[in-house]
Parts: sequence; C-alpha cells; structure tokens
Amino acid sequence: MHTNTASQSAAARRIAAILLLVACCLLSTAHILFQAPTPGHVSADDISKRSDLRFAALKARLPAGGVIGYTGEPGDSATPDYYLTQYALAPLVIDLSARHSIVVGNFPCSRVLVTPPGLTLVEDFGNGVILFAAKDAN
Repeated sequence: MHTNTASQSAAARRIAAILLLVACCLLSTAHILFQAPTPGHVSADDISKRSDLRFAALKARLPAGGVIGYTGEPGDSATPDYYLTQYALAPLVIDLSARHSIVVGNFPCSRVLVTPPGLTLVEDFGNGVILFAAKDAN
C-alpha cells in the first residue's frame, strides 16, 4: 500500500510537470501572437520611408521651393499616392494639376507609360516616378 501511494505521488508530480511545461509553452506562443504584426500590415513609417526612397532621385532634380504639378494613376490609390508624393517632396507644394511648367508623374502600378497631353517626358526615374515638363516650357 505504501508503494502504491509513492507511485501515485510520482505520477502526480510528472503530470504537474507536464502541465507546467504546456502552460509555459502556451504563454510563450500567446506572447509571440500578440506581438507579431498582422499579415499584410505595413506601418505608416514604413510607407513614408519607402515613399522618400522612391522620390529621392527626383527630389534632387527639383527646385528647393515653389509649386509644381502632379499627375498620377486614377483609382482607389490615387489620393494616398498624391499625399505620399506631397510628403516625399516637401517643402515643395504639389498641385493636383498638370498645368505647371514642371509636373511630377506618380504611376506605381502602371507597366506602360503614356505621356499625358501637353507634357513631354524629361526623365523616368523608375518605379513609376516620372518628371514631365510642359510642352510650351521647352
């Protein structure tokens, strides 16, 4: 009878150790799940940094101040793309109009570039970033 109690006590300790191990694993996994970003989530800082990098070469070619025009893709991303362009090219003022002597083209999703009417291509910086000039400005 004494041996039976001792074996029950040892079995209880093993079960307690296993339960403790499982609890620690679950807590560790929960911590990882709560700290991990959601799939497809990109922070605003990441977006603005990528935008700065996309427009860096163009910004070096533009005047330090003033107002320049803007043209871009239509659709759901048109407004966010415009605001990211404003952010990346500050302190320049970016007017949502192609009626300027200098016009920035922002076409991140387009595969084929079509020059808008009234503009001439000055330079394609890649990644959908284009510098145009008004035809009458040449």
